[in-house]
Amino acid sequence: MDIFIICVVAVTAAVFAVLLKKYNPEMALLTATVTGVIIFAAVLSSISPAISLLKRLSSLTGAAGKNIGILLKSIGVCYICRFSADSCRDSGQSALAGKIELAGRVAVVLLCLPVLEEIINSAIKITGG
Repeated sequence: MDIFIICVVAVTAAVFAVLLKKYNPEMALLTATVTGVIIFAAVLSSISPAISLLKRLSSLTGAAGKNIGILLKSIGVCYICRFSADSCRDSGQSALAGKIELAGRVAVVLLCLPVLEEIINSAIKITGG
């Protein structure tokens, strides 16, 4: 991933979106959304080596390695929800964006419940309860 190319693409798309907004607001929104999806795909493709390294490390750590999977899923939920909410805000749907963010927060809490259970069980074992 070349961050310079991504920045140039993003700025160019932003300029086009601003110019199009006067004459064709739908195309301006489509330009911004498609560019966002392309950048998101580029970032995802470049991060796959890091994810595979984390998966290998988690397999070496045994039971504690499942927490790395939960962390990766939570990060994915956060990024997807943020991207979706920003796209909704760009189209003037801020109420819908708020609902997406709420759904993302709930999803992260649900993903983290097994970790919380593990922490509570460890605390009970330590205190002898």
